[in-house]
Parts: sequence; structure tokens; C-alpha cells
Amino acid sequence: MLQAPDAEKKYRVLFLGLLKSRQEFEEGMSKLGVNGSEVKEILQKGTVILKSGMRLKEARQYADAIQLAGGRVRIEEHGFFEQDEQMHKTFEIKPLGQFIACPECGYKQLKGKSCLKCGFVFERESN
Repeated sequence: MLQAPDAEKKYRVLFLGLLKSRQEFEEGMSKLGVNGSEVKEILQKGTVILKSGMRLKEARQYADAIQLAGGRVRIEEHGFFEQDEQMHKTFEIKPLGQFIACPECGYKQLKGKSCLKCGFVFERESN
């Protein structure tokens, strides 16, 4: 199949395994906004397509974030192909603006009412 000379390539990021301990990976992915059940699913499946349909710059940023969390990844070019829908499930990583550092213990997490680690209450409801 011929592509137009100006056609932009698409990339995907594959999870291949762990660079750090399982616990460090789970904590790192939690900080990226991936819930525990999704992390367990990633670890159980072995090679997983974490995200597809990205430009190279976005794929590199995504891969860097996963590597910092402790995952071993590979970036691949991909085109149009048929595969089981389950292979195309992506895991969302939240933007940094949706995170907060606990002023009590320093734990970084998604914004909420209280710290998941120490229980410090961020917002008190006023009556």
C-alpha cells in the first residue's frame, strides 16, 4: 500500500515488563493516574499496547512517563490493521494539573478531599 509523501506516521507504546519492583511500578503508575486494577491488568498480560494512534513526540513523552514509573516500553510505528478490540484498550494518564502534593506527607496523587497515604484533609466543607 502506497502512502502519500506527506502522510504522518502513527505510533503506539507497548509495555514489555518491569524496570523496577512491582510495588515501585504500581506506585509510579498511581501517580500517573492509572488505577490499581488497570495496573494489575497490565502486569498480568505481559506485552500490552498502552496507547496507540500518537505522533512520535507524544509517544516519546508517554513512554518516558511509563519508564519513570518503572515500566519497560517500546515505541512502534503502526498502520491500519485488524486485531481483537481488547488489544486496543488504552490507559489514560491524567494531566499534571489534576494532581496535588499532600502538604503533610508530600505524597503526590490525584486531587481529592484527603490524602490517600496519611489521611490529611485538603478541603474542609464550610457550613
